[in-house]
Amino acid sequence: MTTEPYGKKNPFPAPVLSVRHITGEGSPKETIHIEYSLDGSGMNYIAGDALAVIPANDPSLADALIDKLGLSPDSQVPTPEGETASLKDALVHCYDITNVNKALLIKWAAASGSQELDTLLAGDKDALSDFLWGRDVLDLATEYPASFESAEAFVGILKKIMPRLYSIASSPNAHPEQVHLCVGAVRYTARDRKRGGVCSTYMADRLQPGHTARVFVHTNKNFRLPEDGDTPIIMVGPGTGIAPFRAFWEERIASGAKGGNWLFFGNPHFTQDFLYQVEWQKYVKSGLLSKIDLAFSRDQAQKIYVQDRLREQGAEVYAWLEQGAHFYVCGDANRMAKDVQEALIDIIAQYGNTDREAAEEYLNELRRAKRYQRDVY
Repeated sequence: MTTEPYGKKNPFPAPVLSVRHITGEGSPKETIHIEYSLDGSGMNYIAGDALAVIPANDPSLADALIDKLGLSPDSQVPTPEGETASLKDALVHCYDITNVNKALLIKWAAASGSQELDTLLAGDKDALSDFLWGRDVLDLATEYPASFESAEAFVGILKKIMPRLYSIASSPNAHPEQVHLCVGAVRYTARDRKRGGVCSTYMADRLQPGHTARVFVHTNKNFRLPEDGDTPIIMVGPGTGIAPFRAFWEERIASGAKGGNWLFFGNPHFTQDFLYQVEWQKYVKSGLLSKIDLAFSRDQAQKIYVQDRLREQGAEVYAWLEQGAHFYVCGDANRMAKDVQEALIDIIAQYGNTDREAAEEYLNELRRAKRYQRDVY
């Protein structure tokens, strides 16, 4: 009998090597750096790839849900993989209890006999979307009490817990048999209960050296360093968007690449939020990092963001593009990436002495040549 290789269908139980907070006390953002061992996994990655992490739910959330439903934590239930586990273990490791979708709500409405849920499901889609947003299964159990014949019947309405993808923050050539992540811990309060991103708080609060997490490599062929190491690169990565660029610069150093490296990084405060500050400063001092432009948005009366720094450096940014530079963006898709793209179009129009339409075509040409790449989420 041959063992299936580690990967998406067979995640690797990666030992945690270290977990450390890399934002300071009082920062509006909580960011961790976590390192896993891939020793013995047979899994390989390239700078630009992502790591999929399958989280575990907060055991206290599982306990509260079991208690609310009046079920026994020791009841044996099937898992999505076709095995058997106690209800408590299955709710912690196997099933999604932090998200509610329409399919689950339909089943919950039947189990609870709630007229209110029936009306909601038959009504306006936007109202349903608003209702579902930010609710977890414990909210349903609290607000719309339901009874299930058995623990098995209850898990039968749940979906499998899904992996979360994180841009890898290390080069395999700099850290053989290891993979590093830079993760923002998501925390908030809703309906008088403290909550958090299921995977980010799993890593920030509950994983410690010696523990293992189920992981696999997710290849991202659309976010790659130029094959020619002499090619200059411009990297725009505010916040945890810095992750793949840490991998990029480590890879460029390991491979002896001679091309220029220019980083734009932003976060709220210099003193608390300058992620990997010591590493960056070392690379700038040694000349390995050609240029670094920083945007700490809350350190002065007027907020300054990476797109503002790009505009300030517009002439040189355009000169680098004309010299064949590759341009990379990583981070928030909704605002930052759009604002950066707008700044880039304006720079091309201004310094290329052309109109917006021609500037957009210039950018499209960069995209087609794989010289403009984005890893946004």
